[in-house]
This record gives sequence, structure tokens and C-alpha cells, in this order.
Amino acid sequence: MTDPIEPNFDWHWCWQQDQLHLQTSAGLHCTALSHSAISRSAVAAAADAFTLGQAEIYWQCLFALEPLHWPQQAVFAACVDAVAQLEFGLACAHKSFYLQSQHSSCHPQLFDLVELCGRNRALAIVLAADTSQCRLMLLSELDTLTGRVFHAGHSFSSLHDRLTPYHPPQTPLRKLA
Repeated sequence: MTDPIEPNFDWHWCWQQDQLHLQTSAGLHCTALSHSAISRSAVAAAADAFTLGQAEIYWQCLFALEPLHWPQQAVFAACVDAVAQLEFGLACAHKSFYLQSQHSSCHPQLFDLVELCGRNRALAIVLAADTSQCRLMLLSELDTLTGRVFHAGHSFSSLHDRLTPYHPPQTPLRKLA
């Protein structure tokens, strides 16, 4: 596995064609956020440098995604999208009605990985949690019960009973000869 992409002092947020981007020395990363998905007060702030607080969120997300063994660029994109959602995204609409009840007693914590189910199973990371619901960001595409499709990077709130903890697949141990 290659080393993760580390936050750098020269990173900064910028707008291009109504979409929030993160400028790094390697180029531009387009986030899942557009002007319409950001509060008015955050629009100006989103043109600033990547802060130490944002770097801390990035690292927490990076550590949470380790069990997925994703390629470096996919992890980077998910971490940047999570930072953008937490720092600049509008309050999320409640979307539990789009999901199947899981009849679980899942009470996820910040940056836990969870699965949710519409017409398909999708993976999400918890961006905020309270006693009955949490704010999620999708890490994979979700086809909801009504046929609406939410893409990776989309953020919304859901009741806990629609979530199950994510358990990475176990790799069988090889027999030693």
C-alpha cells in the first residue's frame, strides 16, 4: 500500500464552474458540493486556505477508511469530500424514508463506517451523530426505495434503525505447508 496523500500548507479551496474544488500541488480535486449545496456564509469561506482543523478532519476520515483498502486516489477523494461536507455543506435533509429499516440497535459514532439499504446496499461514513440519527456521506452509490439515485459524496441524515455497522470482509488465512 502506498503512503496516503498528506494535507499540505499550500492546499486551498476555490470555485470553478459553480463547483467547489480543492487546489493541491497535484492539481484540482472537484468535490461533490456546488454553490446551491453550500450556505451563503460558507461561500466566501470556501475560497480560503485548507485549515489545520480541516486537516484534522481529513486525517480522521483517512484512518476510518483504512479497512476498505481502497486506492490512494479514492481515499483522498472521499476524505476531501467529507471535509467539504462538514465545513461548508448545508444542513442535511432527513432521508430515512428512502431506506429499508434494518431492525438494528446501531448507534454509530463520528467517522464510523455504516451500511444502508435501499434497492441496493451502500456504504457511508458518519459525519455527525446524536442519540437517534446521524449525518452520513455516501461512499458508494445508493439506489433508494423510490428509485432515486444518490451518488458517492452525497450527504444526508438518517435514523439509526436504517443503519448497520460495516464489517470488512475477512480474508481467510492461508494454510502453511
